[in-house]
Parts: sequence; structure tokens; C-alpha cells
Amino acid sequence: MIQGIGMIVLVAAVAAASISGDLNASAAQSDARVPSEKENIVIPPVVNEKYEYYEVCGCCEKDLHCDLKDKCLKWTDGNKYDSVTNWKVTWDYGLKRSLRQCTVDSFVVTVDVVFHLPKWARPGDAPPSLVEKWDNYTEKLMVHEKGHRDRAVDAATELTRAIAELPPASTCVDIDRAVHKLCHARMDRLLEDQETYDEVTKHGYTQGAAFP
Repeated sequence: MIQGIGMIVLVAAVAAASISGDLNASAAQSDARVPSEKENIVIPPVVNEKYEYYEVCGCCEKDLHCDLKDKCLKWTDGNKYDSVTNWKVTWDYGLKRSLRQCTVDSFVVTVDVVFHLPKWARPGDAPPSLVEKWDNYTEKLMVHEKGHRDRAVDAATELTRAIAELPPASTCVDIDRAVHKLCHARMDRLLEDQETYDEVTKHGYTQGAAFP
């Protein structure tokens, strides 16, 4: 079975300042006119990807399958999976203040993705049929795991647009609360989307990610 695991780190520079009671530490002071909603800039999410592999061995299908099941990844739910995708969503922003209102400034979301995958230490005399079967399996495995990544990136993209559409608030405390509410709601929905994706695909099985 294959599972994409999501980890959310709810981090924002302004959020940290609010918790400490020092909202001014991350607010950009300005007496200029606050940009209208149409002037808000949507900054695309920053996506960082990393690949980590564990090695499996075998000269025949049976041995390779046994080694894969022996070395596959144990997760926090107590189950073991051939591959796991970790994703972490963080965001950072400032606040721009005028005499009468406050708005979000430079909202940036970062998505860090780590793919944990099996890698066959392929012997030089491996049967072509086994090579073909393994390559097809890992290709489908990657399709499934990238589905988890895509959902995290889509959520980050939607979040940046939603924040850009926030109207100015009378105080920076109010706009900060509105940002937190939107962020937490979208991340909660992302968790549900990831779980539904695994349920529908049976952790990649319906996509062909099964060996042998």
C-alpha cells in the first residue's frame, strides 16, 4: 500500500509576533494610501521538492518483493507503505497600516515536499521482464505521490488568492485574525482532500502502484 502523509506547520511571521504580543515587530508602517483590493498582488507559492530513497535488493520477483515489504516505510498510523510523501505548508506576510485601516502585505506561501521512495539495486543480469515490471511500478508510484504534492500546491495557490481578496480591516489585529482564519480553514480542507485521495485510489493501488 502507498500513503501520502501530510504535515502542516502553521507558521507566519506576523502570527508569531501576535502571539508574543508584539504585532509591530512585523508590521510595515505606512501613512500612504492602502491599496485597493484590485491592487493586491498574488504571489505564486514557492515549491521545494526533495527525493529520499531506501534501497531494496533482489534478483527475482519473489526476492525483490520480499525485500520491499521488509524495508518499506512504517508510519505514525502503525502501518507500512512502499512510499510516503511528506508535505509542509508555511506562510509569511507583513501588515501595511495607514491612519484608518490595515491590509496584508506580501503574503508568500512555501510548500516543502519530500518524496520517500524505494530504489532497486538492480543487478546487471536482471531479467528484462522484471526490469520492465519494476520500472512500470515505480512510474505509477510516482504518479500517486505527485498527486499528494499537487493537492498541497493547489491549496497554497488558492490560499494566496483568498488572502489577496481580503478587504482592509480597521485594525491590524482584525486583519491578522482574518488571515489566520482563512489559513487554518484551507489547511483543514487540505487534510481532508489528502485523505479522500488515498481512499479513492486505495493508496495508489487503483493507479497501478503495486508490485508485483
